[in-house]
Amino acid sequence: MNRRAFLAACGLLAAALPAYGHTPYRQWKVMRERFLLVHSTRTDPVSDALAERIVAILNAELPEANAMVARAPNLERVASLMTSDQARLAVVARDAARRFYLRQGEFAAFDGTGLRVLVELKGYVLLATETFPKHHAWLVAGALTEHPDGLEIRIPDPAAEVPTHVGARAFAQGEPPDPQQ
Repeated sequence: MNRRAFLAACGLLAAALPAYGHTPYRQWKVMRERFLLVHSTRTDPVSDALAERIVAILNAELPEANAMVARAPNLERVASLMTSDQARLAVVARDAARRFYLRQGEFAAFDGTGLRVLVELKGYVLLATETFPKHHAWLVAGALTEHPDGLEIRIPDPAAEVPTHVGARAFAQGEPPDPQQ
């Protein structure tokens, strides 16, 4: 290979590298648009098992949601994803959800005030972001509470420390779903 061809190849490679650096982000964006991702953590096997069961229920009851589990390495990563609106749902221990909402402990750097609870499970909650559409929250809360598949699932008390999502609350109050919200 002559010197000119070599330099041209190096220039093309250098120009292409930034595009490769952005590919994973675009792929995750597509994943979030095509699938209802329920996040869990590798450090909490219970949250991971609950996320798997929730996804199974959602895929049986709401197949068009294309639910799937997304595993984060730890709770701090879930907090980072949720507060940057890159994740919308996560199965988290109830106490961790409270600390996250109140910005305590390991969550001090994350603004959890936009978190809402869709459903409670024994010792855990399915957290959603406040931006999770009301209609979607209504459907998810309904599917999980009406078809719990042996899980103890309920809509939380509206006065709970971490607020209940408006869609889950609407379902619990018997309001019809509103696809416009």
